[in-house]
Amino acid sequence: MTTKEPLRLDILKRSLSYPSVLVAALIAVSHGAPALAHTSERAFVLTLPTHLYIAGGAIVVAVSFMIAALVTAERVRSIAAIEWRLGRVPHGVGAAASVVSLAIMTALVGAGFLGTQDPLANPLPLVVWTLWWIGLTAAQVLLGDLWSALNPWRGAHTLLRTVPGLRRIVARPPLRYPDGLGAWPAVAGFLGFAWFELVYAAPQNPEILAKAVAAYFTLHLAGSLLFGLSPWLRNAEAFSVYFRMVSWLSPLNGRPGATSEDGGAIVATLPGLGLLHLRPLGIGGVAFVLLALSSVSFDGLSGTFWWLDLIGTNPLEFPGRSAVTLPNTLGLFGTFVALAAAFAAAVRLGQRMGGDSAPLATRLGESVASIVPIALGYHLAHYATSFMVDAQYAATALSDPFGLGWDAFGLGQVRVTTSFLNDFGSVRAIWHAQVAIIVFAHVAAVAVGHGIAARRTDRHRDAVLGQAPLTVLMVGYTVFGLWLLATPTAA
Repeated sequence: MTTKEPLRLDILKRSLSYPSVLVAALIAVSHGAPALAHTSERAFVLTLPTHLYIAGGAIVVAVSFMIAALVTAERVRSIAAIEWRLGRVPHGVGAAASVVSLAIMTALVGAGFLGTQDPLANPLPLVVWTLWWIGLTAAQVLLGDLWSALNPWRGAHTLLRTVPGLRRIVARPPLRYPDGLGAWPAVAGFLGFAWFELVYAAPQNPEILAKAVAAYFTLHLAGSLLFGLSPWLRNAEAFSVYFRMVSWLSPLNGRPGATSEDGGAIVATLPGLGLLHLRPLGIGGVAFVLLALSSVSFDGLSGTFWWLDLIGTNPLEFPGRSAVTLPNTLGLFGTFVALAAAFAAAVRLGQRMGGDSAPLATRLGESVASIVPIALGYHLAHYATSFMVDAQYAATALSDPFGLGWDAFGLGQVRVTTSFLNDFGSVRAIWHAQVAIIVFAHVAAVAVGHGIAARRTDRHRDAVLGQAPLTVLMVGYTVFGLWLLATPTAA
């Protein structure tokens, strides 16, 4: 059944997706839809020359490739070896943190079932979509793989080991994780998550979200008991794979194999150097990284006038998500397929230009590390303004999680403010910051790509030529990303 959901005035929630004219408010007025108190109540005309920003971003990325090409393999190896050992994680801290995380998750699921069903007052959707999905991703970049210690499955295993009848099962899982599966279960899980977030009609409904979280936790608890906690989280649980991928960019424990679990060493290095130490990912791992980028890209694309026109939807009469479920499902999958095909073609062409006879799968597994900075950059830029507003709602909701009149944080009459979205200067500053994030992410990707190519061959010319097609793809994706930031959106 097609329903007309309330059109939220997410003027900047879509990452200031049209700085020249913030049309979301105007569309809401013409649509006659109720506006949730989530964003600005005004529209601005920011006469920014967005075509110059797009061209400038593409030029910067292209020039960064020329500069990176001057760096020799010997210099790359010396940079990659930089690290400082800062100590070790105290024993017991990670296990205790995971048990607390499990308790918090249980309480949030309870709030989803028992609390108010207003998504802006119930803490579950605000914690999941804002503090966890956006905030924890940023924290992983700064502090390393926190999720390896915080995930609730580790806490569940810690508690189950105290039960005499279950201790042996937890310690000795009955099955061995099949090597042939690789990361494909995580790919399937992340695709399901992306569909739920971007296509499903009511991802912020507290009760529906509570059921989804409970079912997901139970499914992966069963998997971790059957196949073992470490192999299951390393390959099959989508968010352990995702957050570990993000942590490779961190200056703390960013190297593959580093851990934030009890007793692990704390190693500092330069941000992003962990990507130079990756072993080639399997095809499932390659698909996962590309899916992480393509899903957030489709999130930006799905609300544009271009996309709505393509699927035959009038943006001024936008009927809601339920009416575009099928085309958006196809679009989500199609964006992933298109990116995967373009990436594979660029890597294959690079092999031919650089005289590289290695198997394509091996080079895909190596080169996909250069996509990780872009995926993170899009994530942070796309959700930046959403976090700025919804984090305030999360604080007020957590202060009274069950709607019983509590004020646990002593916020009193503090109200959520969106005034910074009504100020020309702050709106322009946010736009500039988002452009900088996207461009810097692509520059970092070019640097990582060159580092990977330079480390696998001493023939500098072959390394540069082999990286050229992938750089062209990155320049093109820079243009695409900045266009998404600049084009009008309706939903």
